[in-house]
Formats: sequence, C-alpha cells, structure tokens
Amino acid sequence: MFEGNEALLLRLGAIRLCTLVTTRYVIDEVHQALRAREFGLTEDELVALIAFAYKCVTVYEGPNRDQLHRYSSRLDDKKDLHVLASFEGLDCDMLVTGDRELLRKVNGAKTTRQAIETLLG
Repeated sequence: MFEGNEALLLRLGAIRLCTLVTTRYVIDEVHQALRAREFGLTEDELVALIAFAYKCVTVYEGPNRDQLHRYSSRLDDKKDLHVLASFEGLDCDMLVTGDRELLRKVNGAKTTRQAIETLLG
C-alpha cells in the first residue's frame, strides 16, 4: 500500500533516522481516506496500515480552537490551519506536505522528495 517517497519517509521514521510527527486530526483523515472503495482494503488491512503508521510517527493532539484562530489570517485554505499551527507549535524542523499553499507560505515546508534529500543528504 505505501509506496514511493512517502513509504521511504515512513521507513526512515520507523528506524528513527528522523522523528515524524502528526496530529490525531491528520491520522483520522488518513483513516477515513483509506476506507474509500478505491483502496479495496479489508478492515484488518486498514487496522494494520494505521498500526504501521503509529510505529513510524508520533501522534499529538491537535491545536485547540484558540490556537487555530491565531493562524487564521495566514492561510486561505482554513482546513490546513491545524497543520500550520501544529508545525509551529511543536517547533518542528520541517513540514512535509504536498499542499501548494503550505509549500509557498511556510518556511520549512518541503515536498516528501525534498525532505528525503535533506535527511539523506
């Protein structure tokens, strides 16, 4: 299921070459997305994939409503405020994303490929 650069990044997190962090909100989004028919996953496969993600990534509670409000003027896409608030609130070195607005507006935002190149030099 996990292939390409994203799979490599997860494996790097699993062996602790880097510390990958996310929020419960993002994990819940991934969980919902993987339920889509196009993936054709059984419930056991879905549970196994989420368990694998938890082995690779540290999951934090997301920012609260007040924290999100402080970031509301920085992004057009309000659905991504939690990502920005968490990135800065957790004092992360890098924000790995495919979102174009985040890549443009957030210092430290990188594509998965750029993140891997940074990590592996």
